[in-house]
Amino acid sequence: MVFRCRRRRITLALFAAAATLAGCGDELEAGSTLISDVGRTNTADLGDDDDTGGTPGPGSDTEAPDDTFTGDDLDGLPEGDTADESDVAQSEETSPEGDAGGLEPGPDSTAVDALPPEPICPVGLVGCIEGDRLVCNDDGSAFERIECESGHCLDGTCVDCTADADCEAGFECQAGACLAPPLVITTSVLPTGQVGASYSVTIAATGGVPPYVFAASAPPSGLSFTTEGVLSGIPDDASEVEWEVQVKDGDDATDSWVFIIEVIDATLVITTASPLPKAIEGEPYSAQLVASGGVTPYYWGVKAGSLPPGLSFGAGGLLSGIPSEGGSFSFTVKALDDGAPTATAEKLFELPVSLAPLEIIGEQEVNLFVTKLITMPIIIVTPAFPVPYSNKLTAKGGKKPYTWTEEPLPGLVAGLIPGGGGLPDGLTLAADGTVSGGVTDPSQVANVTIPFTQITLSGFFFQARVSDSQAPAESKTALFILPTVPIGN
Repeated sequence: MVFRCRRRRITLALFAAAATLAGCGDELEAGSTLISDVGRTNTADLGDDDDTGGTPGPGSDTEAPDDTFTGDDLDGLPEGDTADESDVAQSEETSPEGDAGGLEPGPDSTAVDALPPEPICPVGLVGCIEGDRLVCNDDGSAFERIECESGHCLDGTCVDCTADADCEAGFECQAGACLAPPLVITTSVLPTGQVGASYSVTIAATGGVPPYVFAASAPPSGLSFTTEGVLSGIPDDASEVEWEVQVKDGDDATDSWVFIIEVIDATLVITTASPLPKAIEGEPYSAQLVASGGVTPYYWGVKAGSLPPGLSFGAGGLLSGIPSEGGSFSFTVKALDDGAPTATAEKLFELPVSLAPLEIIGEQEVNLFVTKLITMPIIIVTPAFPVPYSNKLTAKGGKKPYTWTEEPLPGLVAGLIPGGGGLPDGLTLAADGTVSGGVTDPSQVANVTIPFTQITLSGFFFQARVSDSQAPAESKTALFILPTVPIGN
């Protein structure tokens, strides 16, 4: 009697907990977490094709092994040969026990050995998923998920944090550890004082472990300094003094800064210090210039030099806007009072504008379990002729112009994408970020199921790097997909 399993299509999805084959009287369960081939068709004979009797003969296989399936092909049925439900029914009628599972092996019978699992990842490859570690097991047949007690994982290692928000207030996440930021005096310039006018300023510090204790050298005549960092009083003499301040935190860490304190006579003077607070390209900026002496109100204007592009200066002394260019800008401001005759004051200001961080952006992004994926517009693939395709990768921040290059996919990502990814034949990436050409080979399309989701992505996966024009250049990389079907379908 010939016993055959009905030909079944076995799909072992990424990280499937178990795979069950029904139709042979027994259930076969996967014994460990697997990442395996998708879409294989497996068949198996449970007996010799020439054996037509109800009792197994010598050397025949009579019991289906209860082993873990990893997606490898089972031998037994020739290509295209299938068994239907009547085969199983016939076997049950002729079995002494009433079902195929009741047959006892003959004296020369041997169990069908399970095929070894097919490697799907490099042994020892590590990654992170939802705060836990992923490790490719010893035979490369599966990724094992290892819980991180902290709930945080970085580059395949359990860590205390991956962002500042994971740490206590005031601490920063550095290389996976929560550390107190360095103690730093953040005040860098002091306002100009005026003889006979009240003066008060507080020196600020951040980082370290509070409380802070301040100390300093002798301030200008008429001023005093407290351990809380407050410099105040009424200057009684015009002067320009170098004044050093030191701060100590609760762990005895220290920082110091040397200030220039200028005290001028009681005439109209612009007291706002230069350089002005730093601006950041692309972000709103505002600075109010201040004067003292003379007769209020004051009227302001730019006498010489150029403001950073995107900023404007009002008659009330307010400098505001959104800078659109990085660099260091110098300009001279003039103030007039309301006296008769009119008093004037001039001052040269420096305003540094730093570049925004370089960042690769896209209209649509998908979060894979190991990285962020930026999706591009759909590409049409036809074997008959290449459909023209052209779209541009985009970035912001840094210093323009940008330079783009294609790079190999990182190891863990490449291990999940059939063929290892990369732009297909027919497409090129230009230095300005333009992806163009046409594709006629549908076999290059990769299908990837995102772990723990029902989302399957179909298309071409590649990684690109963008570098700006700074010296040295800043650069960023990102993973892209040219989808052949809409994302989510």
